[in-house]
This record gives sequence, structure tokens and C-alpha cells, in this order.
Amino acid sequence: MTRDELVVLGNKIVNCEGTEVEINEMIDKFNKNVPHPNGANLFFYPENFNARTDDLKSYNPSVEDVVDLALNYNPVVLPPPSKR
Repeated sequence: MTRDELVVLGNKIVNCEGTEVEINEMIDKFNKNVPHPNGANLFFYPENFNARTDDLKSYNPSVEDVVDLALNYNPVVLPPPSKR
């Protein structure tokens, strides 16, 4: 999917446009099209969110910001263990 398509999809997710089943399908589709392992969760929770210590009151990213964050995710690749 293109960035623009992901933004449209993200807006539908955030605005709850559809039934619960349809929204879950949209979330799955979003997650399958971005490298971030928790892509759609970023609409509602910041990266590395900790419910015990973090406050969600100030978390209000735009859909575009979430899409960009999810698309620009680069996983940490660890080297294989050395053989002895």
C-alpha cells in the first residue's frame, strides 16, 4: 500500500468507520503493510508505552505522523552468535 492509502486506512481506523469486525480487518491490513511490529497500536498508544508509568493525556498524534513512524521503522538486527 502507498503512504496515502495507509493514511486513508488509518483515518478509518481512528474514526471507527465500520463494525468491530471491519475495524479489526482494517487493523490487520494496516499491520501487514508496515514494517513496525505494532503499527496500528501507535494510533492509540505511544511506542514503548508503559501503562504503569506513562500518561496518555498528551498523546494525540496525527494519522500522518503514525503512518510515517510505522513506515520508517527499522528493526534492530542482532548479529548471529559467534561459534566457539
